[in-house]
Amino acid sequence: MLEKLYLKHTTKGWNEPMDEITRETITTFLAQHDTLAIATEHQGQPYVTRVFYVEQLIDNDTLKLYGTFITTSRKLANLRHNPRVGLFIGPSQPTVWLEATGQARILTDESASAKVREQLGRKSAVAAGFIALVPTAAVELQVNWLRITNIAASPMQIEATFAIAQGDVEQQR
Repeated sequence: MLEKLYLKHTTKGWNEPMDEITRETITTFLAQHDTLAIATEHQGQPYVTRVFYVEQLIDNDTLKLYGTFITTSRKLANLRHNPRVGLFIGPSQPTVWLEATGQARILTDESASAKVREQLGRKSAVAAGFIALVPTAAVELQVNWLRITNIAASPMQIEATFAIAQGDVEQQR
């Protein structure tokens, strides 16, 4: 499947649906991993760390990832000041990887947060154990742009941009 990472998909809005091959490639890639590196920023200083994540199926050309962050963590404090993030998903010695940009939103609804913790626990037993040990806040990461690179494929990349749901734009104001 990942040998087919040569399609380029760019959505300009809701009226331009993603093709199924691109959607399947992204979905398959995300299902193979359970952690991502997230880059945040505060007062011009970048900060990168790893977090467990669970993906929401691509719906209407939007892609959302969810994670839990320790309530006293620097990354959560950074997101409170600046919701823009950079993401990396891939192995330690990358041959196939995903890089992305997005917007973070800290979930305040406890039922939504509980659902994220449950989904993370189902995806990764290690995540479930971690979440059980520390107080966490659930965070939604809405992906704006991504690129998957596969150095064994020719051509090597698939790229996609995603629409931001109008409700999400209003909630960020």
